[in-house]
Amino acid sequence: MALFRFFRNRPLVIIVIVSILLIIAAVFTSRNDGNMGIVEGIVGDIISPIQKIIYGATSYVYNSILDIKERRELLANYQQLKERVAYLEKELIRMNELEKQNQRLRKLLDFATEREEFVVTGARITGKDPGNWFDVFTIDKGKNDGIAVNMAVVTEQGLVGRIIEVGPDWAKVQAIIDGRSSISGIIERTRDNGVVKGNNLFGFEDGTCSMIYLPLDSEIVEGDKVITSGLGGILPKGIYIGEVKEVTRAKRDLYKTAIIEPAVDFRRLEEVLIVKARTDD
Repeated sequence: MALFRFFRNRPLVIIVIVSILLIIAAVFTSRNDGNMGIVEGIVGDIISPIQKIIYGATSYVYNSILDIKERRELLANYQQLKERVAYLEKELIRMNELEKQNQRLRKLLDFATEREEFVVTGARITGKDPGNWFDVFTIDKGKNDGIAVNMAVVTEQGLVGRIIEVGPDWAKVQAIIDGRSSISGIIERTRDNGVVKGNNLFGFEDGTCSMIYLPLDSEIVEGDKVITSGLGGILPKGIYIGEVKEVTRAKRDLYKTAIIEPAVDFRRLEEVLIVKARTDD
């Protein structure tokens, strides 16, 4: 019965036999004086393949463990590098945005420095009406900053519009392209006066203005520059509005009309200047 149980555990038997053979081989190897006997040779022939198998298996396991460790280290390094790249990409975007903002602010500062006849206050746009155009929008300056209704709003490119509503620390701006906007303008070359109205109406928006009530004998042509006239005392005189794109006249009209391409890009506005004419104290 005991013998039967012994042979049932064949894996254990094999391990025991291999262990004994390895011990015997180690003993004979340590005593080898260069004259190997028959028994040693037979044992060596039996043990050698087993040693190769065991060595191969051991090397494979060791290399596999080493490979797994290296893979884990590579994966950890890759994850760290990935996070670093993501962080640097965000920093690059932030730095680029700051550089663009600095360029815009430098241009606004140059405008404020060059136009000594104006009192200038800088402001950031904080909101706008729905749509692609900045027809009506809100800025972050108000009564507390000396802002008042009808003050002119500009960028370094030219006239944006005027203040139409003021709160303690905010104000609302109506752009010159808004269909409800109407300001006095003058053709810089011919000195013809007219009214510049916005063309952006509900259902029709092209970001242009129309200069109406121009005299029939006006020699206005495409490319002429339009500036504020200063009439009415609302906006200071001499602020650049835009360029004549087209001149039209209907048969029954008693005046000419010019389509004006504004100098300001009303699709992309972020910072503006609020200006008023400087008065002597």
